[in-house]
Amino acid sequence: MTKRLILVSVLAVFGPLQAQVTAVLNRFSARSPEIVIRNTSDKTITAFVVSMDPVSESDSNSPPFIRFVDTLVDSDQISTPFQTGTMPLPPNETYTVPVPEILRAGRRVDLYQSPIAIAALFADGTSTGDAVLLSGLLSRRGSLLQAVELAREILSEAERHNIPRIQLIQQFRMLAESVSHWYLPPHEQVGRALYQSIAEQLTKLPTQQLGSAFPPTAFVEAEIASLNRRRVVLSESQPSLAMSWPLQARR
Repeated sequence: MTKRLILVSVLAVFGPLQAQVTAVLNRFSARSPEIVIRNTSDKTITAFVVSMDPVSESDSNSPPFIRFVDTLVDSDQISTPFQTGTMPLPPNETYTVPVPEILRAGRRVDLYQSPIAIAALFADGTSTGDAVLLSGLLSRRGSLLQAVELAREILSEAERHNIPRIQLIQQFRMLAESVSHWYLPPHEQVGRALYQSIAEQLTKLPTQQLGSAFPPTAFVEAEIASLNRRRVVLSESQPSLAMSWPLQARR
């Protein structure tokens, strides 16, 4: 059994959050640290984000640790041998988030340090936590909605004009690369997985007979139907995406 070295309990921010969500940083001797999120409210959590600053001895230009977990973002699912909890997160349940570290001369070296900042969205549309992180959660959903609508438009246009396979695949790959830059905040990179997924699906489509339309009509219809469902879910999600603007204004 893994020996636990350190248990650091951090109530991440101030006020009402202390009665609704807690974040505990656990360190271990034989594996990477983890943050344990506990929902201490009477409502179900549908999304949260946690953040920690780099250790004080590290390069001052090192980015903070930040991890989004949102039920509306398929690529957010965490899968590790030590993972506990599922999303959405019911009252009195926990969810673990792994925290990176490095090995130096055979010794585990921490990259991030407390305190932990946290924000969460609840199923009833209410929210709690750090204002900047809340803004990031909502802006992230807005960025994904933008990616969904753009992918939908590109596929519709491709079907009307019979775009060559390699050209369409390259278009989605370029979109994925366009949001993969280090200077973009994490919430603006959320569309990458969607673009990559569509490019991969296009690559796997069977070779069409000479003169056949590409992409195939059946593929486009199925993909657009899926994108339309995601569009509705995101645009109607609570709290309203419009709430991200006043939050950003208070930074």
